[in-house]
Amino acid sequence: MTLPLFVYGTLCDPELRTAVLGRILPPEAVHRARAPGFRAVHYPGRVYPALLRTPGGTADGLLLLGLTPFERDLLDAFEGDEYRRTPIAAMLEEELHEADAYLPAIAIAADAPDWTLRHWQAQHKPRVLAAEAATADDLRQRLIAIRPH
Repeated sequence: MTLPLFVYGTLCDPELRTAVLGRILPPEAVHRARAPGFRAVHYPGRVYPALLRTPGGTADGLLLLGLTPFERDLLDAFEGDEYRRTPIAAMLEEELHEADAYLPAIAIAADAPDWTLRHWQAQHKPRVLAAEAATADDLRQRLIAIRPH
């Protein structure tokens, strides 16, 4: 069985998520969730976040259900070498679920500043959305060329 995907950063933005996946996920496939024991912090030198293990912390995000194997490959390529897809515990309402999440591939200092989607949307989204969409489209075309979806 494929695990749901917990997203906590720019993929929580519906416009960016649609641009990356190339489709709108149906409402029943997107659920508010949280990851206990983590917090979203600034990835060093980037405008997007990293999920940092933090005892007592909680990272808000979404659980994405029903992603295809092709979409998982696409997201792996989109997240690149800076992240590793790793199973974590995520809370959906009051139920604990196992879910995949993209964790940083580098060590991040415990005092890294918090990251918020609202700040990213206000400060960075207008500038980076088109480039992120183009990157995702290029990755999608490359994946289509090497494997069917």
